[in-house]
Amino acid sequence: MALSACQYCGRQNEADAQFCNDCGKPLTKAAVARAAVAAGSRSGAVSRTSGPPAPGMGAAADPPAPCPLCGTIVTAHSEPEQRFSPDRLSDHSLTLVLLSEMATELQRFERRQNSTAIGRTEGDIRFPDDQFLSPLHAKLSWEEGRLEVRDLGSRNGTWVFLETPYRLTDGDLILIGAQVLRFRRLGYPGPHAPDADATKRMGSMVPSADIASLTQLRSDGSSRDVIQLSPGRDVHMGRERGDWIFPYDPSMSAQHATVRSEDADFVLVDDHSRNGVAIAARGAMVLHHGSRIMVGDKLLRVDLPGGEGGEGVPAA
Repeated sequence: MALSACQYCGRQNEADAQFCNDCGKPLTKAAVARAAVAAGSRSGAVSRTSGPPAPGMGAAADPPAPCPLCGTIVTAHSEPEQRFSPDRLSDHSLTLVLLSEMATELQRFERRQNSTAIGRTEGDIRFPDDQFLSPLHAKLSWEEGRLEVRDLGSRNGTWVFLETPYRLTDGDLILIGAQVLRFRRLGYPGPHAPDADATKRMGSMVPSADIASLTQLRSDGSSRDVIQLSPGRDVHMGRERGDWIFPYDPSMSAQHATVRSEDADFVLVDDHSRNGVAIAARGAMVLHHGSRIMVGDKLLRVDLPGGEGGEGVPAA
């Protein structure tokens, strides 16, 4: 079935529809004209060609006019169908709790709308003092009974803290303490072609092939340190203990997280750290009761009535 998008709200409608099924705005020039006629009839406008009513006669009754939403002729005894506006109340409610660095509650935001936008200067919830927050940063919305969060193209990303082990995919950004790490898949190296003179090359002896890597990123996006990942080898990270140590990061626990090797995959695990491990949202990520997200430098907890919601960050 052919569809056309409403230029006002983006809703997909059938190609022959004259009015949007969501916002009610006209989709065609003919629909615009019909809506204008309906508006003129409701306001009591009189045609320039019509004369005054005949003596002894009351004002002429307005002719039947099309409904500006669906195009149906509205009679004196019919009423237009009740419709919700795009910003209608939701059957679900949620509370976003602003947390301090010590996880104490600072402020609560009660929401009953289908979606909640967060930003520095735009959105339903604003933090104008947060310089790490984009003007319009992230959006939470109810989709088919699940609460989802999406990043809206922000500069610093929207971070979702892990509740369960997370299977890494190429390009994932990881937040551990104050360290931003990028996971990349390298693939298995192929055989090297022999040199023309049959001389063997010298090189480091490694336990197995490196098929992935973690790269430490600076604030300008450039790379600093890199650690290679190979099958059968777990990598532990922390401030004091592990294979990759960050002694200069006070926000990192002594042993903070592990990247666990599972066959050819790698799974990120929070080692009961104090500040948690987060993944940058790519597309929609499902939240549930108790989920924590970070936008800019603001840490927010999701509270849902009765603990309803989705399953959180996908597990391994």
